[in-house]
Amino acid sequence: MSKKRYIAYFVSGFIIGIFILPAFLEWLGFTYSFADVLELIFGEPNLFNRIIVGLLLVIFLIWIGRGLYKGYKRLT
Repeated sequence: MSKKRYIAYFVSGFIIGIFILPAFLEWLGFTYSFADVLELIFGEPNLFNRIIVGLLLVIFLIWIGRGLYKGYKRLT
């Protein structure tokens, strides 16, 4: 897979996830936002839950970014 194709897949996946998928899920009757899902998982927000959710979100984003970077570097 070339770098251009890798970047095109990343951008198209991002656009689908941001714009198309939420509209499709709302059409199916799932009206949950990311904040609603976190509240369902962790309960009513307080300081401790916010710290835990923030920490898990940062770890998840670093993990995703690292995987994308390694995949991109492997193409060279």
